[in-house]
Amino acid sequence: MIEIGAMIRRDVPPENVGMHAASLAPMFGELWVVEDVPFAGGIGQLAEVLRSTENCVVGHGIAPAPFRNPMALAMEWATLARIHPGRLTCGIGHGVQSWMADIGESVSSPLTLLHETAIVTRRLLAGDDPDIDGRYRRVGGHRLEFPPEPVPRVSIGAVGPRTLALSGRVAQGTIIPEGHGPEQIDRAVEIIAEARTEAGRTDDHRVTVFVGFFCGPASDLPPSPSDEMLQGWTATGESPAEVAEALSELLTTEIDSLVLVPYGDPQSQLELAATEILPQLA
Repeated sequence: MIEIGAMIRRDVPPENVGMHAASLAPMFGELWVVEDVPFAGGIGQLAEVLRSTENCVVGHGIAPAPFRNPMALAMEWATLARIHPGRLTCGIGHGVQSWMADIGESVSSPLTLLHETAIVTRRLLAGDDPDIDGRYRRVGGHRLEFPPEPVPRVSIGAVGPRTLALSGRVAQGTIIPEGHGPEQIDRAVEIIAEARTEAGRTDDHRVTVFVGFFCGPASDLPPSPSDEMLQGWTATGESPAEVAEALSELLTTEIDSLVLVPYGDPQSQLELAATEILPQLA
């Protein structure tokens, strides 16, 4: 069964995140927070959403590897996972490369950096000494004093074929961001599966897809957080039935979680999705 989640959009002010999350939690099984430069920090938002809700899973979507030291990231995630057992799911990605350059954190091989960051973070969360002397990450001689139980899932945010293959090899899940439709998702799942087979992996691998959506007159469709998202695949329509039809295309793919990213007013759009769009998918 595909889990339906909702995104706490990046332009929700930090002081409103908890209240917004509490209103959405009864309607969605997963809530995700955004970590985009220069908006609110992901760890602070995670803590507030977890504190303000009771049962839903809360995801970090997506921590940029260039400015997230894996020891610091594992310590923060482990702390939240121990305070809220079984409710945290984590994502690491490349970050937007132009933003990483703007803040002085670009590297010559983002794929290597992401690989090393994912490996170190996963080993630390599992209570192990990473013992890695890599190109960008050199961590050894330390284990977390308070490893979490259960250990939260670590997924990689991926679009390109090399990053998708990396996710299949080393992560426990893959996050595909907005702007990607059924054909692209099908191909991504194939690449992940091929990489997992080559790596001899048989454990569970969860595929999460973020999808932008808007329900209402086309003339009222606001600018999306990124022009590239609207140029790609989105679920838009003037009626709930139209949006449900678009979303149903994604439900034919081999994904595990579908996270709705609202365009327009986030509260009203997500309430509309929960009450009038999602029932049509069932």
